[in-house]
Amino acid sequence: MDEKLELYLNTCENKFPVGGAIVISIDHKMIYAKGFGKARLGEDAIDFTPDTMTSIQSVSKSFAAASIMKLVEDNLVALDAPLVDYLPYFQTTEKTISDQITVKQLLSHTSGLPGDLVIGNLITPNRHEFTAFNALKSQFGITDDDLKRIHTPEDVTKYLRNVKLENEPGTSWRYCTDGYIIVADLFEKVSGLRWNDYIENDFLPKLNLHRTTLNAEKVMQDHNSASFYTNERDVLVNRIQPDAQLDVFRTPFPINPIGAPMGFIYSTAKDLTTYLSAYMKEGTFLTRESFEAMTEPIGKIDDEGSYGLGWATWINNGHQVVEHGGGFIGISCNISMVPTRGISIVVLSNHDKTPAYQICKDIVDILLADAS
Repeated sequence: MDEKLELYLNTCENKFPVGGAIVISIDHKMIYAKGFGKARLGEDAIDFTPDTMTSIQSVSKSFAAASIMKLVEDNLVALDAPLVDYLPYFQTTEKTISDQITVKQLLSHTSGLPGDLVIGNLITPNRHEFTAFNALKSQFGITDDDLKRIHTPEDVTKYLRNVKLENEPGTSWRYCTDGYIIVADLFEKVSGLRWNDYIENDFLPKLNLHRTTLNAEKVMQDHNSASFYTNERDVLVNRIQPDAQLDVFRTPFPINPIGAPMGFIYSTAKDLTTYLSAYMKEGTFLTRESFEAMTEPIGKIDDEGSYGLGWATWINNGHQVVEHGGGFIGISCNISMVPTRGISIVVLSNHDKTPAYQICKDIVDILLADAS
């Protein structure tokens, strides 16, 4: 291993407030795989390893985008077609404008939907355990009766009748996490399959992701799975401090079956390395054309980064870096790949202050500097 990379990785122990894992692969071979700290604290404490199952939050969006690209490859969906061609009941308060929203705009967060839609997180079954969610309900005037009426991705789509667009479709980028539940609705109406079932029973097995799942119960019962922690006591209704030596509180397990495509898939650092490798192997997963469509910059995030279809991209030393992060109360993670160099990096953790994105970026910087 390169000396600069080794020196950097030796400093990473202190970057994980509780636990986590880093896996680095080059040309489909793991050159580094290490766990840090604890996956669980307290009486059932266990070490965090590269095989520890944990929540990957918004990294899940790339799975959802890939499922639509499979339909595109089968000529069942056109990216530039209006969403209402497939979901006739899709509309916002400005129907004539929202009728123009395309599949590509939905996937790239350029649809004009507001970033603070919040309905996706509020349908989590244990929402009452988060003080922040109770505050959001009040702020946006959402009642428990509203939430009880949502049982499927279609119900989330139909909820948008109450929502006002923030921008004209295609004019700006605004990250709308809830939009990816509508992505699942699109998949279901076109394919005739439940999105969760397709991912669990078809998508994951074909990619050999044997420790990746949408089943929260399966994760919680696994002998090597993480619990989640935060220092922010005020966001929790019940404050459980499992280790008197650490100023952290255990958070409720992140569970939200309807919200799976926006952020409620569970995986491991090693499985996600396999996942990234599949994108970079010609013809083993999606076609080269599909991968290029997913990583084509569409929405401008800031001066450096753009968003494609389920992936963010930026340029480092002349190479395109493709990545996605994920965060929630008690969770921080990031995955990155540099297709031109066959590089993949996965950083997972069970604490929301772990600088997962920065760790990925630092490693990319080191590897590309050495490659130039």
